[in-house]
Amino acid sequence: MIEYVFYIIHYLHDLLGPLTPVVFGTSISLIVVLIARQFEKRWPIDPDLPRSEVLSDWIVTGINVTLGWVATPLTAICSTAIVNAAGGGFIHLRSDGWWYGVSLLGFILIADLYRYTIHRLYHAVPFLWALHSFHHSAEAMTFVTGARHHWIDRVMEGACFPVMAILFKVPPEILTASAFIIFLPDGCAHLNVRLPLGRAITWLNSPQWHRIHHSTQPEHFNKNFASALPIWDFVFGTAWIPRENEYPATGLVPGEKCDVLTSIIWPFRHYVRGRQLRLPTWPRLENSAAMRKVFAKVSGTQNT
Repeated sequence: MIEYVFYIIHYLHDLLGPLTPVVFGTSISLIVVLIARQFEKRWPIDPDLPRSEVLSDWIVTGINVTLGWVATPLTAICSTAIVNAAGGGFIHLRSDGWWYGVSLLGFILIADLYRYTIHRLYHAVPFLWALHSFHHSAEAMTFVTGARHHWIDRVMEGACFPVMAILFKVPPEILTASAFIIFLPDGCAHLNVRLPLGRAITWLNSPQWHRIHHSTQPEHFNKNFASALPIWDFVFGTAWIPRENEYPATGLVPGEKCDVLTSIIWPFRHYVRGRQLRLPTWPRLENSAAMRKVFAKVSGTQNT
């Protein structure tokens, strides 16, 4: 099956030349968005999302994705230089025979642990939170919210922190398969879809599991960081198992509207505001008493 996919990509490359990745990526993205929208219309968590909030989410996400995409050549040059300077991958993953399954499973587990760790850092380091709070500012969570990350966030992580590429030299077939497997739970975690999983809620990330992470309820703060596998939340003590119909409201506390200009300069104003207020580091804000003290001081944004 994988060989067939690569054959199609090779054929498209001959047909379209250097435009192949753009055409292929855009086509897949459009198909995924159309399917996701159908699910959201049929089984919504919140059927009455304000159209203005949804439209705003699409606009600011589109702007920041575009800005990040424009900077792609620079990030590629920087990350390639860093990876080459580090030796181009310390561990070469094998994909021949039974090694394929072992390498694929190991790479998925380590990549997911890495994403969990980075996510914790985004909530722990004030400047990183100033970036990441843009993602959390969405009050109407839909599929597109998963792509709502600040353009500087994309540039910085892509250019300066190619950790997995430094650690592993990954064959294309493993990279493709792992990206698809991780995308299913991670990419769909922001869907406005009521997807009851029963006991399986603790096996894979899902809209309900991740909605707890975006919750405005104090008891949910700094919970459910997992990208694909909730096992890391259990290992590191950040798991909150949602009740059957637990779908809390989402956003920052207090909420903050985000227009196009605000979305572009978001981290600068929020980092400066945090420094002026001398806010404590984010992991210390897990108890509601501390949160209430901060809420009394802040008129803009806070950790959720």
